[in-house]
Amino acid sequence: MLPLRETASTFPIPDWHAVNEQAAGLPTDADHAAFWTERGRDWVRLLRQAFGPSYIGYESKHFWLISSQSDTASRRIISWLETSRAKVVQALGLDVSAHDKCPVLVTHDLETYYAYVAAYMPDDENALSGGMYLNHGYGHFIFTYLDMGQAEAVLAHELTHSLVSHLPLPAWLNEGVAQICEQAATGRDPANYDEIKDTLGTYWNVNTIQDLWSGRGFNRQDEGQLQSYHLAKVLTHMLTGDRPRFLAFLHEANFSDAGAAALLKHFDVSLETLVADYLGDGPWSALPVVPDHRLP
Repeated sequence: MLPLRETASTFPIPDWHAVNEQAAGLPTDADHAAFWTERGRDWVRLLRQAFGPSYIGYESKHFWLISSQSDTASRRIISWLETSRAKVVQALGLDVSAHDKCPVLVTHDLETYYAYVAAYMPDDENALSGGMYLNHGYGHFIFTYLDMGQAEAVLAHELTHSLVSHLPLPAWLNEGVAQICEQAATGRDPANYDEIKDTLGTYWNVNTIQDLWSGRGFNRQDEGQLQSYHLAKVLTHMLTGDRPRFLAFLHEANFSDAGAAALLKHFDVSLETLVADYLGDGPWSALPVVPDHRLP
């Protein structure tokens, strides 16, 4: 039986620490993978029941999908996920287990979406978003469906987060890579550059830059969220021209120093210089980072 935590949420949240203890004595990697797949499947069954009768469950090689959309739309979603997964894994040179299986939850309204993610967010935070990868215990992602075009963008973004979740990436690099993979998958750039330009020259300073390095900027409820996403994408894109060096950097970057040591090692450049190439000279160095893992 899957052990559950006692929470105020109406959705089941397993006690993953207890599950991990159950898996500790398994003799082989294959046994371990099979065990976690079954526990994940048990959880997905409970989630589908909690979401209600209008939600249907689907399963493919690498995903479980719980969706309230039509059968046609749901099958398109899970097919898109499999195709996009293969592309992201190849593009980023990722070493991910063939047994990994990720739950994907598709809600029909924002009320259900926010009710679900509330259990994973601090009481005083509720950043605006339409999709989120939740790297807690058993990584999974959730989004609210509007149309297939919007779904493809959210899926590519959150899928990238899930596939790099085993790497200790700084938040800016994690979000930068997710945005680049989203744009590559959809052929669309959703950024509102006119709005970004309005405050770009005045927003960044000695304090706000630390929000970027720590990841807090991506959960702000003001223009700082938009500026953080934009700067993360710009900085990441500046590094992708040399793919071998970028992949080496990606696999060594660490949140504890915002990726500074890996950047210096593979590109012979500091974080301050990287930011200065776009924003001009400023107080851009990173303080020791306490990471914020709630990546939208």
